[in-house]
Parts: sequence; C-alpha cells; structure tokens
Amino acid sequence: MYSLVAEVPFSPLDIDIGHLARGKWNSLTDRFRLWYLPREDGEGGRQTCYLMIRKFDPQAGVLLYGHVVVNIQDGDGAGPKSFTMGVLSNDEIRARSMLSSTLEIPPSFHRRSEIRLTEHRWRNDPEAVMRFLANIHSVMASQAPAPGGKVLTLKFDSPPGLMEELKRNLGAWW
Repeated sequence: MYSLVAEVPFSPLDIDIGHLARGKWNSLTDRFRLWYLPREDGEGGRQTCYLMIRKFDPQAGVLLYGHVVVNIQDGDGAGPKSFTMGVLSNDEIRARSMLSSTLEIPPSFHRRSEIRLTEHRWRNDPEAVMRFLANIHSVMASQAPAPGGKVLTLKFDSPPGLMEELKRNLGAWW
C-alpha cells in the first residue's frame, strides 16, 4: 500500500469532508473517529489524541485510511509541528487527494508549501500491512452478503507481540 506522511505546523487543521467523500459518505464503511487516550492512573506514559478517517470507494476498490496525530506538547512550547498526518491507501493518487483535503480551506487557505512530507512511498512492512488489513476487514465485515448468500471473511494472524506494539504507537505515525 502507499504511505504518505506530512508534518503540519499550523493549527487549527481543517478537513474538507466533502472533498474527501467525493459527494458520498457511507455510514457502514466510512469513519471519522476522534480518539483521546488519557494517561492511566499510576502509569508513566503520555496522553494521546488522534483522528482516524477511513473512506472506501467500492466502485474503484480503493480504501483510504488516515491517521492524524495531535502532537500534544508538555510544557509551554507549541513545538515545530501541531499535527502529523499519515495516509495508507492502495491508490497513490487518492492518498495525495486525502492530504489535499486539508489545504486551501477558508478562512486560512493553507498551502501545500506549509507542510513537509516526511514519507511518500509504497510499503509492505508487516505493521503497516496489518493496520491496512484491519481496515479492509472492517469494511468487508460491514458489507451485505455476496450474491448467493455467501459471507466473505478475512483471516490474518498477527506476529507475536504486534498488538502490544500497536497500542504503544497509536500516538505516532508508524
């Protein structure tokens, strides 16, 4: 799948859902989900806040999975970046389009030159593939049974320790 990651140095971050949805939003498969995971009592660690966006185009067979991390800073400094936005997709053009859905929005009209791409490549490493497959599984599970009453199922066996690694990395792009 194609991976696109950008550092976003401004706040607020506006997202044009209409642009992203291309006029259609399916509540069974598409998601706009905000997560906040506080520090656990008695635990070290840090708080995490991120936004997950998933858009599935069944006609083209394209899945977009976006993960926008709020870079929460300890102390007074805002830091060099306010957000990190990562996109996984099986279509490079749609991945770039998802990033564009955060640009040229009034009243700020932020430009592409204001963000810095830190990754833009095709990936096949197990962690990224597992995250993408989890979203494929979620989309497919919500679909109506195939013609003839067959139900499609996907199985994926994760390597040992992968789930703990995922929990630890929710507040960052992988």
